[in-house]
Amino acid sequence: MTPILQQFLSEARDFLQGIGQSLLKLEKAPDDAELMSDLFRSVHTLKGNSGLFEFPEMSRVLHAAEDVMSEVREDRLAFSEQLADRLLDAMDFVAMLLDGLDGGVASAAAHAAASVRFADSLRELIRPRELSATDSPAGLRPPPSVERDSAAALPLDAVPEGLRSTWADAARRGEPLHWIIYTPAVDCFFKGEDPLHQARQTAGLEWQRVTPTAPWATPAELDPYQCVLRFDLVSAAAHDVLADHFRYVPEEVVMVPLTLATLLPAAADPPADSAAAGPAGAGTVAGGAAPATAAIVAAIVAAQVSALQLADVGPWVAGRLRAIAATLSACYRSIGREQALPALEAALGSALIAGRAAPLAEWLATQPEACAAPALAMTAAAGELPAVARTAPLPADAAASGAGEAAAGRRPDDGGLAATVLKVDQEKIDKLMNLIGEMVVAKNGLPFLAARAESVYGVRELAREIKAQYAVINRIAEEMQDAIMQVRMMPVSGVFQRFPRLVRDISRKLGKEVRLTLEGETTEADKNIIEALADPLIHIVRNSLDHGIEAPAARRSAGKPAEGQLTIRASQDSGRVLIDISDDGKGIDPAVVKLKAYEKGLIDEAMLERISDQDAINLVFAAGFSTAETVSDLSGRGVGMDVVRNAVERVNGSVTLSSVPGAGTMLRLSLPLSMAVTNVMVIESNKQIFGVPMDMVLETVRVPRSAIRMIKNRQTMVLRNRILPLRSLNEMLAENTVQVSNDQDEMATLVVQIHGESLGIMVDDFREVVDIILKPMGGILNGVPGYSGSALLGDGSVLMVLNPKELVTWQ
Repeated sequence: MTPILQQFLSEARDFLQGIGQSLLKLEKAPDDAELMSDLFRSVHTLKGNSGLFEFPEMSRVLHAAEDVMSEVREDRLAFSEQLADRLLDAMDFVAMLLDGLDGGVASAAAHAAASVRFADSLRELIRPRELSATDSPAGLRPPPSVERDSAAALPLDAVPEGLRSTWADAARRGEPLHWIIYTPAVDCFFKGEDPLHQARQTAGLEWQRVTPTAPWATPAELDPYQCVLRFDLVSAAAHDVLADHFRYVPEEVVMVPLTLATLLPAAADPPADSAAAGPAGAGTVAGGAAPATAAIVAAIVAAQVSALQLADVGPWVAGRLRAIAATLSACYRSIGREQALPALEAALGSALIAGRAAPLAEWLATQPEACAAPALAMTAAAGELPAVARTAPLPADAAASGAGEAAAGRRPDDGGLAATVLKVDQEKIDKLMNLIGEMVVAKNGLPFLAARAESVYGVRELAREIKAQYAVINRIAEEMQDAIMQVRMMPVSGVFQRFPRLVRDISRKLGKEVRLTLEGETTEADKNIIEALADPLIHIVRNSLDHGIEAPAARRSAGKPAEGQLTIRASQDSGRVLIDISDDGKGIDPAVVKLKAYEKGLIDEAMLERISDQDAINLVFAAGFSTAETVSDLSGRGVGMDVVRNAVERVNGSVTLSSVPGAGTMLRLSLPLSMAVTNVMVIESNKQIFGVPMDMVLETVRVPRSAIRMIKNRQTMVLRNRILPLRSLNEMLAENTVQVSNDQDEMATLVVQIHGESLGIMVDDFREVVDIILKPMGGILNGVPGYSGSALLGDGSVLMVLNPKELVTWQ
């Protein structure tokens, strides 16, 4: 990737972030002229920047967005909720293209059809007011609309019969054949296009014909600057090759796969009596459509059958189902099958509720069109989706699904924060952190050198000088470390900025009214911590909107305002970042949680009777737990809060949950300010040294062996009038030795906190507390449970850092 492309991607993400925020603000203040002008400038600049590269799909959508914003800015079009939805979806599509470029995708030709749909859905908003030659954004008369349905009626009579027979033989062999209808725009010459050259360069060209789209004018009236031609081409190239060739003009092209039923319609026509006796057969559609139209309908339906066979995995399933239903609905309307639409809508509703394509596929299997062209089903399954399937107008909800349902928070927008002074590549900062880490390791070796100079060589003066120099180097290293840490610090607004859109779309999808309040957006933490917050917070917000805040009617009946309140607050306390997410919803009922946990086998009957309400609420963090009655694309699959806790604990954080039934719920994330430097206590066990993170250590005590008691075959002790369970570190590490005691027969015990509970870990002895640069385990050691990583000590030895949470869970 070139430096200029990297710069474009970075700036484009900043523009998209600003565009999204401006659109959300405009929904609340649609008359803000300054905000509208800023939004227009952002879209215009982003479109201009994309024009520097070979990104026609991106430029096409951004150009349409600019046209719409220009109409709004000039007060010729009112800013509406529908307009905001389509613009947001279009920007999500652009963001998807940026992600592909960042991931090394050289061409976005596969998204050409989608870009046309998004551009058309935007321009539909201004089509009622037809653009003229004087007020068109381009200053040119727009081309006349192409009647796609009539254009798709292929003029096969113009092809010699022998050539059609040759193509039929190729179709029997399963070879790709496409009829291409290329109708250039009237003003294509002004855009630098050469339609004749474009047509002649089509790969695998088998046959071609050029006809006028209207009767020729007299020479005196003929305008040589207008293109009034239609190109009919037949190509033996694959669909992907043709899509790439016409990627700059996809809105001017219709591609229809040529099948045996299309080329030899007589062979597929049913007897007259069978057509009159019942539903449409293989060669016709209901309503007596012509064979050519039947083949086109069969091609569309075959493509949807292929799409329904895809795996029901990923956040885009609902969007795919809506798009399929929209295509089928438009297809059936065009052939007079409106009576099938209510059943189609019912099947779509069932499929969306189940989160699976099966209900829609079962309904489609009952339709005669689903089996009208088996050869087309094979073609569609091989990826050759007919371009005619996209000719129907795109409904707003189907257009919204095209960007992978990003409107419901599906796209992990990592667009980065806009730096006010200087943008620095993260790799450079990480390299500096690695260098300062090596300096810390080298600096920690000086005390060992001083001790060796005094004890081995007896040079006490040299030892004192080394210690004095160590103090100076230590001060400089700490200042450098702090300075680099400040560079890595970022405000949590980088995460918070995505939640207005997320809350807006999910609450609208659920039919709820929610007011979002963000506080403490300037609170800073390490960049890695900020990035680790994204997924857990999305899970929490989705759960709060789906499970916590009630529908308006339920809130009114409970004496609450119809609009729910969701607050996300960030703050710093004692070197940690605190994120509080609270709502005023129905809260968590401990009795319901207990019953669900018992039904799922998470607790037994004895635990059901004695578990406290707070412990019951904490059961929502158990893997596979869910109180949802039905499975949806938002919840009910038992995945969520356990993922939140695991993600937070991976960065040495903790999660606490409190709730009052009927009043609301608050969840607090407590995270370290930085992950770069770790403070650990060095302990000894079985003649080995290990490190334990200090943020997990509550205290260290020495327990007389006589004070240890056995309860249910487990060692315990009483510490400050509370029973403390004890575990031996050698036992947890599968060492076949017992822990040793000191001269007073006392056991060195490390008291740690795991999931809010205290646990005593018996070791052989305690050593010093040191700052280390923790390195993750690599290679075959990467998956070893119980270890957080490793670090180098000042004497050059390797320190293995334990993860007590994993050790206890692993046991």
